[in-house]
Amino acid sequence: MDTTDEQNLPDTGEPTSSSDTDQQNVAPLSDILSREDEIIQYIKDKATKETLKSLAPLLEKLEEAVKQQQQENLPQNPAIPVINYDEQLKNLQEISQEKMKAKEMKVAERLGKLQAKLANIRK
Repeated sequence: MDTTDEQNLPDTGEPTSSSDTDQQNVAPLSDILSREDEIIQYIKDKATKETLKSLAPLLEKLEEAVKQQQQENLPQNPAIPVINYDEQLKNLQEISQEKMKAKEMKVAERLGKLQAKLANIRK
């Protein structure tokens, strides 16, 4: 045992033995240990709160970055569906066939008009 502990004890006039001193120190030691657990818990809680406070702005920035990335990954015009090469080729072929039919109809109309004019001329 420390000599400083013995010096701080009140003088009762009786010689103090080490067992008496140990009994007196046991009670405060258990109080200190129970308080130590409370202090440790308080420090843990405080550290957790401070860590969360410091991380909050970083988490907000990260969420904003994720939202921006998701918006960039989306097609610019959502009305136009993304299709593959075969579908594009089929669509182009259908469009060109429709255009050819429209031109054939115009040619047929002009041919019909020319034939009508020729028939009128022969009469």
